[in-house]
Formats: sequence, C-alpha cells, structure tokens
Amino acid sequence: MKNNVQLSHVLYRVQDLHIAVKKLQDAGFIVEYGAYPDKAYNALIWFEKGIFIEIYHNSGLPVYIKWMMKVFGYQSVLERMRQWEDIEEGWCEWSLESALENLNSEKQFFESENTEFRFHKAKRKDGDGNKLKWELLMPDDIDFPFVMSAYVPNPRPKEINHPNGIVVVKNIKVGTDRLNTQVLNRLLTNQEGLELIQGKGLQTVEFINSDLKIENIL
Repeated sequence: MKNNVQLSHVLYRVQDLHIAVKKLQDAGFIVEYGAYPDKAYNALIWFEKGIFIEIYHNSGLPVYIKWMMKVFGYQSVLERMRQWEDIEEGWCEWSLESALENLNSEKQFFESENTEFRFHKAKRKDGDGNKLKWELLMPDDIDFPFVMSAYVPNPRPKEINHPNGIVVVKNIKVGTDRLNTQVLNRLLTNQEGLELIQGKGLQTVEFINSDLKIENIL
C-alpha cells in the first residue's frame, strides 16, 4: 500500500468535561468543544500541526445505537469503548490517521494482514454548526490503535496561539504490552513522535519546550 498513515490524536478520559475544560483553560490551553457545549461529549486541543488531544467523557451513543451495534457485529467496537471507560480519569487511547479522505488503502492493508476490523463513515457538527465527515477503521484487536481518515472539511485551525506557549506535541509514550508491533511497524512506517516503552496503552504525552502534563492538570 502507498503509506499515508501518521499519528493522529490521543484521548484523555474525564468524569466532568466542563470542569476539565476549565482546568485546561486555566493552564493556558485553548480548548474547543466538539459540539455545542451543553451537548458535547468531548473537547479538543488543537495545534497547528501534528498530534492533537481529545478530552473525552463518554461515547455519547444512545442505548439503542449500542444495541444495534451489537446486533450488527460491532461488538469489538463496544469492547474498545468499554476499555476506554474502564479508565475513570487518564489516557485511554491513541490513534492513527490517513492523509487522505478515505481509508481504502488501510482496509486493503488489514485484509492483507488477515486482521479483522469494523468500518464506519462518521459525521458530526462542530461547535459552530459545521458538518464534519470522516471514516473510521476499528481493528477487532482493541489494543491496536484505531485509524481515521482526514476530516472533510479540515477543522484544524491554521493559526493557534495557546497562552501557555505550547505549540506542538513532542511525542507520545505507548506501552508495548499486548500491542502488535509487527503490524504497527508495517502500517506506520514513519514513527517520529512515537516512543514505545514498557507497559500497556498510552502512558503520557510530552510537549516541546514545556514540562506541562495533561494528567497533572486534570
């Protein structure tokens, strides 16, 4: 496959989204709710390039949607989300992203690896009411990062100046326990910004020229 895959974003689970947003704003981050604030289940910390951060409360999925997902074979996706929500506060997931607006190559890649996955075309309205569309690929292996396509349209701000001076994520530290690194190495050939360490799952996120840690703020 022509490799267009890069690191995408990281998820941090919180119990109260609004309190978390206020703490992050007080620490000098510009934080954008993923939808209208009273309906939002997540919020985003954007940077002009590279990895962005999602502050996540819950999936926002109604019970009947979860039931339909189970009926139509999306049990692994539900298990992945349950794994996120088993973490009451903390880093719960990391993801990969295609530079393209579709995941055709990535679907072919996982099929060639004999790796089962679930595919979904997603959409939502942002806090300004703009409709965003993207594709999601969720491997049945819930310890492997999920993959998303590029957003359409691209919501990343062309210019953003966080009051704390942070401009970019330096790296993310991910544990290798239960992580299929062989498949990861074939899919993510450019691993700049990814540091693999002992442990399980996403451990922490580091910024360039700053010792601030999201987990210390929240």
